[in-house]
Amino acid sequence: MTTEAAGGQWPGFGPGTVINLAVVKGDHNVQNNYFITKDPDPVESATRHLAGLVWEQWHHEAELRDLFPVPIPVLWRMTDGGNLGDHDHLTGAPMAGSASDLDSFARSFSQRQPQRLTILGGAGSGKTTMAVLLVLELLRQMKGGDRVPVLLPLASWRPAEEHPKSWLIRQIVDTYPFLSARTVRDLLNRRRILPVLDGLDELPDLERPLALRKLNSGYPAHEPLVLTCRTHDYAKVIKKGPVLRSAPVVEGRPLTAEAVAGYLLDHATPQQRDRWRPLTDAVTRDPDGPAAQALSVPLLLWLCGKVHEDPDQDRNPGDLANRNAFPTPEKIEQHLLDSLVPAVYPSDPRDSPHPDRRAPRRWARGHGPREAERAARWLGHLARHLTKREQTDLKWWELGTTMHPSARMTVIGCAAGICVGAVVFLVDTVFVTVFAARPGWGFPARLAKGLLVGLADALINGPPAALLFGLAHRVRRAFVGAAVEPSRMRIGTRGRSGAPRTRSVRDILKQVRTGSLAGFAGGAGIGLLFGLWGKGVGDSRWFEIGLVAVMVYGAQFGLVFGLVSGLVAWLETPIDTDSAVRPRGLLATDRNNVLVQLLLLGPLAGVTVMVGSRLIVGFLGGSLWGVPVTAEPVWTIRFALLTALAGGLGAALSMTAWGEWVVLAHVWLPLTGRLPWRAMAFLEDAHQERGVLRQAGAVFQFRHARLQERLARPAEAGADDRS
Repeated sequence: MTTEAAGGQWPGFGPGTVINLAVVKGDHNVQNNYFITKDPDPVESATRHLAGLVWEQWHHEAELRDLFPVPIPVLWRMTDGGNLGDHDHLTGAPMAGSASDLDSFARSFSQRQPQRLTILGGAGSGKTTMAVLLVLELLRQMKGGDRVPVLLPLASWRPAEEHPKSWLIRQIVDTYPFLSARTVRDLLNRRRILPVLDGLDELPDLERPLALRKLNSGYPAHEPLVLTCRTHDYAKVIKKGPVLRSAPVVEGRPLTAEAVAGYLLDHATPQQRDRWRPLTDAVTRDPDGPAAQALSVPLLLWLCGKVHEDPDQDRNPGDLANRNAFPTPEKIEQHLLDSLVPAVYPSDPRDSPHPDRRAPRRWARGHGPREAERAARWLGHLARHLTKREQTDLKWWELGTTMHPSARMTVIGCAAGICVGAVVFLVDTVFVTVFAARPGWGFPARLAKGLLVGLADALINGPPAALLFGLAHRVRRAFVGAAVEPSRMRIGTRGRSGAPRTRSVRDILKQVRTGSLAGFAGGAGIGLLFGLWGKGVGDSRWFEIGLVAVMVYGAQFGLVFGLVSGLVAWLETPIDTDSAVRPRGLLATDRNNVLVQLLLLGPLAGVTVMVGSRLIVGFLGGSLWGVPVTAEPVWTIRFALLTALAGGLGAALSMTAWGEWVVLAHVWLPLTGRLPWRAMAFLEDAHQERGVLRQAGAVFQFRHARLQERLARPAEAGADDRS
């Protein structure tokens, strides 16, 4: 063990202590038996289950990030508390154990009280990697009574709007849906969760001081917490407020030339080492040269290995040692960032580097010389989308939200109008062919009339439906101010494990009220169109007709939407899953919920329309203010079908996360060249096979913020995101 100072109350673990993150046990595939041990205590059982899921999630992610079997040998040094940390006498009791590997560091961290730590480093220094490997090592060592380390990116937190523990509970429930909010709260109260919050620097600049103050108040000095941040940003934050109290600080150190050369040679297969010798020799021969300085940053070292991984590609790692081509570290950084996409999207197909894992679905029909060019264009659009939103979390349900609101309303409204018109055409063709033809007409004549009437009705009803659903989408976005969140609940009488419904009567009644008001507003809008149509054709009673239509349709739709909304709320149960939520799984859950609502609740809406029509006609005695109000059985059934099918489909496309995904990410963005037709398959492939993206729960992120910034820069982005 080496130390440079006594370090307050941490003998042998003070300022200057070096932690070698590179040493990871060779048995990283061995899962701690603690995870699968049964326990009658529900809190302890939930703790074990959560620990197992966190292990599975981050071990899988660590493999995809190339952290095994040769992680980058980052050194982490304890900093002087007077500069970036708290008072030495507040940073905890002495820590025992060797600081030569992560095993000893994690063991010492587990034994200290409170378990608090701040991880700092420059851009690309491996802070997230340190957090991931620390979580895995803590889980590997976990035993009864220990806390479960839960790693969460901080980017989605808005400290001015939400208490840190409320945000943490919501994030854990969203990521591990087998847990209820009450269970997570119990786990926090009993201190069975160790929050590992990654990326204070990913919050907006003005929110960081408030965030740190709220973390200190929400997680007082006696509660466990691990936080990561860029050193420069953390230093700016603590000038305006307190440090993370009672938390020692470790900071990533630049890699030495020997460490860089050793990693590159170990990362290569024995047969390929000679390809790397010119570069490694140059780095060790000139440790202050541009190549050595650039590759001392872990991100750039990983990029170097990734870009030059395939010997069949015309890329020679020794070229980086050419000072004429690369006179500065910045030139090397730009070259590596620009070379990543062409390197991982080759024109010729290659075998998956993970043959034991199911490959993601193909996002293109075949490989070709333009594959890298197309992938770069699509990734550039995604990077600009995130940059415009000032985010790093790539959420599938927010794709298209950087479009101008009017353009988005138009696209979604037109899609809904086309679908409604198609349904009207089919329903009216059938009804007119069967019920409205003159006696004695043959089938061809009846069908011809049905087709003509169906086409006319489709052309008449499609545009108003486009306007109605487009406006409904715009109004909802204006009030909510965000993208529609996908459902993390499933529709059923009970959860798969028998979990009871969690909605209270008050929540259900609130949904009934909201649905009734929305339904009445939509029905009134349709009634208003009837009145305006009457005025357009010169009907002298257009005002009375419109007013009656507003009241009748408003009452019908209010009854339908209120009943359906209440029933959906009553039937919703938490997802019961044995794995952490992933983007495709969340998309499938939301899609299934929408389809269940259409298939099961659509008929209910139709029946409600028929019954409601009869009740309204009976109540009004067949007329209102001299305007006839009738409900002939055949045409009432037709209207009920159109309400259930056309109305349900239009609402699904304009008011649900899955519907917006279908319209924007599956149709509009591919049509305009900004995404491939199989967008989710492209994202999964970029994560699992290419290493361009990483995954945290239900969201993707670019491998690093610097990669996102670089991809967002091309000048040809000009008009890409305006419509």
